[in-house]
Amino acid sequence: MPPRQNESYVIKPAAPDTSVRGLLVLPFAQTLPLSVGDLYSGCGREGDYTLIAAVRGSLTVTSHTQYFLLEAGQVLVMHCGEPYTIQSVSDCLCMEVHLQGELADRLLQERMEEGTFLFSGCAPAVRETVMALSVLEEENPPVSGELASSYAYSLLMQLCGARVQRDDASPPLSPLVESAIAIIQEEFPFLEGLDELAERLEVSKAHLSRSFVKKTGISPGKYITRVRIEYAKLLLRAEDVSIAYVAEASGFANANYFAKAFRRETGMSPSEYLESAPRRQRTGFRLEERQPLW
Repeated sequence: MPPRQNESYVIKPAAPDTSVRGLLVLPFAQTLPLSVGDLYSGCGREGDYTLIAAVRGSLTVTSHTQYFLLEAGQVLVMHCGEPYTIQSVSDCLCMEVHLQGELADRLLQERMEEGTFLFSGCAPAVRETVMALSVLEEENPPVSGELASSYAYSLLMQLCGARVQRDDASPPLSPLVESAIAIIQEEFPFLEGLDELAERLEVSKAHLSRSFVKKTGISPGKYITRVRIEYAKLLLRAEDVSIAYVAEASGFANANYFAKAFRRETGMSPSEYLESAPRRQRTGFRLEERQPLW
């Protein structure tokens, strides 16, 4: 039986014939069902195209220099070899396709804007491609490389006919904002707030806030809160944790303030989330697994 689209599944077609290999190759595709707050880290090969589709729900994609928020139906095409992190904002279904070859360059060259493209309404095309390949993989693995390339060509045609969304709210991060995010991500449990952040960056609070909002769409204070809340969600999914422990570990002054902030961000109390979220073993968490969220 072929996999259902809400199941995790990886497809690695065979290498195509040499006559096709330089033109268009689809070496890898997968489905990623993600629960709220789940993280996935990947890395495209230099020169290749990585297509990330939000088939259902919303997610963020963060690299060293870029941040994007994908709503349901959108496809992000990255043309770089640097690592990236996908994180679900809600329960979502993500699908990923990698493409190589001269034809991909030729068809997407005019759409290139600093190595990244955002296409609206194209997630169904990615889903159809991945699901068709998964059926072929199930019936007679591995999928023929030539057949995978034909599906890749059809997908590219649909992308080229789609509307490209150039999101001015998601430009490359400035050095100031990048430094602020790095400090927040590394030190959010201990950070005193905007005053300390601005002082360490040697800028005024007003300038930091303006720059941060311009580049990310939210204030640095809101960013700090969201990072703390997302980390708290991960801790709440561990075994045998108390609300007080999670509040302190996530950087909140006390459990009452944590509960209010948590409800404001998620619409539920920490206790309600603790009861509804799937559990993991606490030993599965490491502080270095924190990733950029917004």
